[in-house]
Amino acid sequence: MAVVKLADICQKIGSGATPRGGKEAYRAEGIALVRSQNVLDFSFSSDGLAYINDEQADKLRNVGLQSGDVLLNITGDSVARACLMDDDYLPGRVNQHVAIIRVDESKAVNSYLLYYLQWRKSHLLQLASAGATRNALTKGMIEQLEIDLPSLDEQRKVVGILDSIQNKIKLNHEINDNLAA
Repeated sequence: MAVVKLADICQKIGSGATPRGGKEAYRAEGIALVRSQNVLDFSFSSDGLAYINDEQADKLRNVGLQSGDVLLNITGDSVARACLMDDDYLPGRVNQHVAIIRVDESKAVNSYLLYYLQWRKSHLLQLASAGATRNALTKGMIEQLEIDLPSLDEQRKVVGILDSIQNKIKLNHEINDNLAA
């Protein structure tokens, strides 16, 4: 198994910005603008999803989202939460509190990276709290993050096992919710 830096296995690592005018610039529909409240551990939440118009989205074209992108919260109390982008909300952009991590699929499996980031969450939280008044992960920190990277076949096997466990957890939550109702 190789130990590599994220920068060496990714096509893109970057975060966006808030359009001029802040919340007043948001629209009822248009291009999705993913904010930290949309990125939960292992899941994407559409609650409070903001939308921007085509002109605003064009200014943020360098942080356009694609299917399979790993989203990582990089500031504030929700720092180090990570999920995969929900394809139902593409095209989309991210604001400055969310990083896009796009793996090179010839080197890594995006779900493997998501699980790895979640496994290393305590380490990410330590990095984020070092020397700042506000918890934050910088682009440089993310790029330099070392990851244990087995072969693509091994990554897929790991993801298959962990996906089965995640599905069982989700099913158990649904059963508990039904019983509580």
